[in-house]
Amino acid sequence: MTEGECRCGSGKREGECCGPILAGAAVARGPEELMRARFTAHCRRDYAFLVASTHPARRKGVTEAKIAEWAEHVEWTGLEILSAGADEDRGRVSFCAGYTVRDLPRTLREDAEFLREDGVWFYVDGKIHGPDPYQRETPRVGRNDPCPCGSGKKYKKCCAAAGAEGNTRA
Repeated sequence: MTEGECRCGSGKREGECCGPILAGAAVARGPEELMRARFTAHCRRDYAFLVASTHPARRKGVTEAKIAEWAEHVEWTGLEILSAGADEDRGRVSFCAGYTVRDLPRTLREDAEFLREDGVWFYVDGKIHGPDPYQRETPRVGRNDPCPCGSGKKYKKCCAAAGAEGNTRA
């Protein structure tokens, strides 16, 4: 990707691609444009756009804070549109999005559904292929770290050892 190129992978400059959509100066002309803008919003951490571009009937529980919490350690690395199509008011985009979580590369494969209402396209939902993206909510406990139970022992000599005792094979 060159300097100023849009993060969505279109090959266009951001000012001629997703930038005007994210700034509110233009609306996406179809589901693929909206998907590209949403990917760029993830890259920019523009969570307000992600909430606003979600269909109003699907926004319950979708907040900037929840998206930010999930995306705290995520770095988006690339978008590949596999297929896209729409009729007058419904659309679908199949894509792969590359990302890293704590420097571990991952891929999200999704078939996303879109609706157009009053001339505006919205993301509705998506079917994720494979396991849902996972992010550990608590720090990993190392074998030599103090046991989180508060015993004062090392984890390997306390709860890890107790868990291993229950894992004997018959």
